Amino acid sequence: MFKPLFNKLKIINNDSIAVNSIKVNNNHDDCYKPKDSELWCKECVPHCLIKGWTSGNNDVDEFIKDTIYNAKLSYTGYPLFLEWVSFDRFENMKKIGEGGFAKVYSATWIDGKAEYKRQNDGNWKKRGPKPIKVALKKLNESQNISTDYLNEVKTLWSIYFNDSKYYLKFYGMAKDTKTKEFMMILELANQGNLRYVLSSNFNNIFWNKKLKVLINMLYDLKNLHKLGYCHKDFHSGNILQSDKYSYISDFGLSGPPNEQKSDDKICGVLPYIAPEVLNGEPYTLFSDIYSFGVIMIELSSGKPPFYNRKHDISLVLEICNGVKPGFGKGTPEIYKKLAYKCMSVIPNQRPTADELYNILEFWHNAFMDNNQYEVKFGYEGKEIKAVFSEADKETPNISTTYEKNPDAIYTSREFTFSNLPKPMNPSIITLYLDENNKDCQDSINI
Repeated sequence: MFKPLFNKLKIINNDSIAVNSIKVNNNHDDCYKPKDSELWCKECVPHCLIKGWTSGNNDVDEFIKDTIYNAKLSYTGYPLFLEWVSFDRFENMKKIGEGGFAKVYSATWIDGKAEYKRQNDGNWKKRGPKPIKVALKKLNESQNISTDYLNEVKTLWSIYFNDSKYYLKFYGMAKDTKTKEFMMILELANQGNLRYVLSSNFNNIFWNKKLKVLINMLYDLKNLHKLGYCHKDFHSGNILQSDKYSYISDFGLSGPPNEQKSDDKICGVLPYIAPEVLNGEPYTLFSDIYSFGVIMIELSSGKPPFYNRKHDISLVLEICNGVKPGFGKGTPEIYKKLAYKCMSVIPNQRPTADELYNILEFWHNAFMDNNQYEVKFGYEGKEIKAVFSEADKETPNISTTYEKNPDAIYTSREFTFSNLPKPMNPSIITLYLDENNKDCQDSINI
């Protein structure tokens, strides 16, 4: 129901595909192996896909062409690659969001995604274009696109390339002709980000949906971790929502564990940053798990973490001393214990993304009556169903009104801290963690 792994980072894009039928070199028929999801060899790549256009940046051009050379069949039966698209092929642009590093617009792509299918006679036939609505993510100050910006593009392509059926579609790239900033052309997540969804409809989001959102997030996160990357900017504003799925987005800061910026600056949204990172230690996979725990609390309350506080050094000190945001009324104790486990100030006490996925999938299946008599992770399925069914009774009554402190900032920014105290768990959290170790020991030793 969710998604598979991916192996390499690659990207490609195309702009003007004006040919309706492309002849494959008959001497290279063996390079077409649909059962292995392989298309053309380099000699057989249709020339119209790699010639006659330029982004104006050699690195971008080479990356787009690389995705074309390494195209594979998607689950729909069409070649999967990126396109370079002329900016004049978009209409009705409307700004729908802004973060620390990018602006997002909705737009109509006049031509839509070019799709080719090989015919019995060996020709490649283009399916007729049709307009589609897309999201354009414009990367701030990317006129001379840097390695950091390309990192986000490549990471996103890697995820989509290996999981095109279930991940947010990545169609290609373009450039704003006025500002010269580069843009990624993406499937439009029609419900916006998780923070917006919670603020606009929280009392109608019951625990079945909340658990599904978390499972979707963990599917992407465990795949990212298996790729060898930490997200490093994991918060509810970077979780996109469609009618069916939730998607992790914004991979601009993603990179290998233990890789620290040379200037020692920390970047992100303060309440979601793990205390060891605030303390100057490098990111690890467990740093993302801390952020996941904060999102678990946000899903239970409907309110952004520490919405009523200045996001300043005093909050940093409290986070290092183990202070956590508040859960929503009626939140099951087993859910609190798991969230606190994710937010232990000792990184290796936190579960992995795989472990969390298995636990939450069991909870969701139990809640949906799929395994109510199974005993797993210290609980019987019918116990799980009972506690989440009881929690659902409180959901319509939880107050969603709050006054945000003007200095509570939920867009990513840079921080520099020094001489912070060593992170520690307060006694109440330690008690929860001790109980969690006793009740759910199996869940951490899968």
